[in-house]
Amino acid sequence: NGFYTIYRLGDKYYLEIPMEGMGKEVLITTQVVRGYSAFLSETSGVVRFSIGKNNRVQVVRNRVTDVAADSTDFCMANAIRKSGLVPVDFTLPIAAWGEDKQSVIIELTNELNNPGSGLFKVSSYSLLSHPDPNLSGIDGFRMLNQGVVFSVTRTQSDFYANPQMQQGSDVASTFALEMVIQQLPEHSVTLKASHLAYGFETIGITEYDTKRYVARKKEYIQRWHLSAPVKELRKQKKGLTIEPENQICVYIDPITPVPFVESIKKAMQQWEKAFESAGWKNVFRYSSEAKDAALTYRTILFRWGNAFNDVNFSMIANPVNGEILCARINVMDVMADELLGTYFLQCGWLDGRIRKDLHSLGVRQDVLTVQLASILAKVLGMKPNKAGNTVFTPDNIRSEKWLNKYGISASITSGMVFNYLAQPGDRVSVKNLFPRVSMYDYDAINYAYGNSDALPSMRAAFYAPEDKWDPYAQDGFLSNDILSASVKGIESVREIYPQLGEWMNQLPKDQNTWKSVSDFSLKALALYQTYLTQIVKLVGGRSIRPVIKGVNESPVIYVPRELQEKALQYLETEILTQRPEWVHSKEMQQTGTYDINHMMVGLAEKITQHFIDPKVITSLVAAESAYGENAFTAKELFTYVDRVIFENFDTRKAVTTYKQGIQACFISDFARTMAQNNISFGLGNESAGVLHAYFVELA
Repeated sequence: NGFYTIYRLGDKYYLEIPMEGMGKEVLITTQVVRGYSAFLSETSGVVRFSIGKNNRVQVVRNRVTDVAADSTDFCMANAIRKSGLVPVDFTLPIAAWGEDKQSVIIELTNELNNPGSGLFKVSSYSLLSHPDPNLSGIDGFRMLNQGVVFSVTRTQSDFYANPQMQQGSDVASTFALEMVIQQLPEHSVTLKASHLAYGFETIGITEYDTKRYVARKKEYIQRWHLSAPVKELRKQKKGLTIEPENQICVYIDPITPVPFVESIKKAMQQWEKAFESAGWKNVFRYSSEAKDAALTYRTILFRWGNAFNDVNFSMIANPVNGEILCARINVMDVMADELLGTYFLQCGWLDGRIRKDLHSLGVRQDVLTVQLASILAKVLGMKPNKAGNTVFTPDNIRSEKWLNKYGISASITSGMVFNYLAQPGDRVSVKNLFPRVSMYDYDAINYAYGNSDALPSMRAAFYAPEDKWDPYAQDGFLSNDILSASVKGIESVREIYPQLGEWMNQLPKDQNTWKSVSDFSLKALALYQTYLTQIVKLVGGRSIRPVIKGVNESPVIYVPRELQEKALQYLETEILTQRPEWVHSKEMQQTGTYDINHMMVGLAEKITQHFIDPKVITSLVAAESAYGENAFTAKELFTYVDRVIFENFDTRKAVTTYKQGIQACFISDFARTMAQNNISFGLGNESAGVLHAYFVELA
């Protein structure tokens, strides 16, 4: 007995839906809870049951509906609703009527056993799409608040071929699933309009204004529903923090290793402080009890395992009102472990833990905390704001006082980056080598969950999605002075590179090997390439930002001419004129595996490929149109190429083998670019015309 009464007759299962459950919102979730998978069915979401024709129950999935605004008669919206029909997704036969003659009883046996359709469809996941009926079945159920969760086991065999061996074999896989049916509480959800300065996932609604007879498409953000009595909300508006009527349950899988439970809680605590700034305290309740393990309403599940490629998450929101209903995060420390090598090279000066152990547990905890805090932003409805890492100045990022207050980035959502600007003399503490929930995040939570309609505290922190043509909205870049930051990074690599052998000697015996020296020498050169790539991104770079009246009137901002010229000058000296000599370490030479000269030519080639990218040329042409003679132009870039790469075609000047390699690569890459931008049928855009003209001249 419960809100839903469950009947079991032999191996058949039935669900009784009470009359008060008809037409109401019901949460349906299907997830793998045991087995090597983080699968959550994409059909998980909100449905409604209703009694239909021919003795059947209709199932309708929630969809966005049109609404009326600024009107009391709703005539236009109602007329449109009545002119169409609500689509029925599928129906289920009524097996019997309840004792009250009003509630209906439906059989769920086929729904629970059938992967291909219905309430708990999982056919999109190949390892669940064709279970063996002799090895699969329903294990049981348990009651929930206003719902029930069924436990199901699925086993199937799949043939996997091995082309190399010209043979194959059947591989069996078994998964335990949980399938939830839970009626959602009836409450009013206040819609919060999306704002250009903040990045949130949204729902789109067409609003019909019957006073002005217009229709507008409006975006509203997705967020968790936090509510409190009116008396408490008045206190909140006066600046006091209040508790929500219903907390969000945070379930942490009990098999999670204790050190990483700490990482989860530290990540949560960062967001708890953000909520406190928005007027809410004790938003989350922690649990590791089995009764809270199901994916139910107002639950965030942390599952340990099945996150080898990344910390991954799934979130379910109501498409009608944008309310986030529940979420699941699968976590392991594998991804954190893979970043320790970069951390060793960027922050080994300042963190003795990584110098003593390349797999330092403490560093892994810190890295995982950052990764989880970033994922939690998505669970709270936020989009990654890639501008966050390029808001603060280099001086800010090297100041312990500043870092204690704001960290190294304006937003934890911007992607993992370590504080590679901090130097030993700056006395920066270990905690300030990592990003954390910061200014933009606080502002965004205050906007979405608090009483604020203010813009972000710093204009540079306005939301910007990842854009590989925007040097201020990419992963890994740090500070608002990308050139000086990247140069500082290169200087650090230069200083560390010849000492890697000595650094390795300080590690435990199993880590102090020739292979480790070789591997980290290559990682250092890869880091060197990363910094050079950051610098070249300034050439032809531009930033696209939302136009907000009175704040930002320009939709596109181009990198200033002077900065582009400085970037090109540095690249000329550093990599394009002659081979860097510092890369020839004795450790790399002793491996005898890598041709450093060839690697450096390849690195220079990567830099010069940027110069002939059609998007770069398009940006330079557009900047010239917008800024005139104040812009750095495509013609000037080609003049630079003529001088730096081709020595102005001076036949009397001897050209080094290194420079010949760069020239050969450039010509080959340019010819390939022109072939890909075929102009046989005309010049489709300005960049094609400019590139074609220079290609003819170069030839």
